Amino acid sequence: MKINNKNNEYEKDKKYRNDSTRKELLNDEKGNFSIILTSLILIGFLLLSIIILNVAINQERENGEIVSSNNFQYIVNDYIRNLPLIEHESLEDLSEEIIKDKRPSLDSKSDLKEIVDGKLSAKNQEYYENYGIQINSSLIAIENTSNPFSYKFKTHILSVKGDYSFEKIVSSDVDFIGLKDPVPILYLKDYHGLSYNESFYNYGNSLSEFLRSKGVENYSFYIDANSPLIIRKCPYDPYKHHGDDQGKIMKNCRDNGYYHESRDGACYLCRLEGKSGCEHYGFETFINPQKTNESGRVSACGSDHVIFSDDIYSGVEVIYNTENGLNEILYLDSHGHKVKYGMSGF
Repeated sequence: MKINNKNNEYEKDKKYRNDSTRKELLNDEKGNFSIILTSLILIGFLLLSIIILNVAINQERENGEIVSSNNFQYIVNDYIRNLPLIEHESLEDLSEEIIKDKRPSLDSKSDLKEIVDGKLSAKNQEYYENYGIQINSSLIAIENTSNPFSYKFKTHILSVKGDYSFEKIVSSDVDFIGLKDPVPILYLKDYHGLSYNESFYNYGNSLSEFLRSKGVENYSFYIDANSPLIIRKCPYDPYKHHGDDQGKIMKNCRDNGYYHESRDGACYLCRLEGKSGCEHYGFETFINPQKTNESGRVSACGSDHVIFSDDIYSGVEVIYNTENGLNEILYLDSHGHKVKYGMSGF
């Protein structure tokens, strides 16, 4: 009986110890789980923070790259906007040099390229010093177009700054409106009497002597004649309207010294070479004889590409305005320039 009691007590004690052990293990497992869970949360939060930070840094870097790229493109575009100005200025420099020296260019495109490239080189240095951008550029072509009052300039550009680069052939339409016409001074430099002011050539005896040397009939009718110095495109188009309003349109044209499109007249670059006509689509203007009280006269046709040529043909007197008994006239060939400018009825 006692033995059984002892056994029962032993079993109870053993069961109690086992229960205590289980409780201790369970408590330990709960503690470890809490620690592990907390650690995982901390690690996850840390990883998320790192990811968010990296995203922010990358976004900031990308934004910085976009800003840098935009700045680079802005500088390149600004450079391109300067090209027509440089090319027009170069064209003016060449024409001024030719008129000053009274000596035609032997190769106007080559001379113009040299001037343009020199100005581009100076501009490239300026952009490097101001913006740290390396630009190499060169004029590669000058082309005639369907518009005889402008040329197409083609320039090769290569620009580099850091990781950014830009390379392109840029085309610019460059006119020469407002520049000086060198033809009269190149043809008459050896004849006494030629002068010019801000707008017109005044020939004195120079043109009449030139025409006399060419065997032109009534060469003296061109004593004290004048013609435009500055190239201005005629706004009256089509040209047949020059005969409108009883010749007042032609008078306005001549008073302003306008130039007109012509397949027979020389283009500007050829004029810089001392040519009055060329194979390109060019332009012409008229030489205005001195006012007269006579009528029915005949002399050389007044288009500049006729007078300054090896084939000077005649024109009949066209009176387009009369004031105070004096006639303002042009000499035009009957089946050519009279028809073209609507002066057949004059």
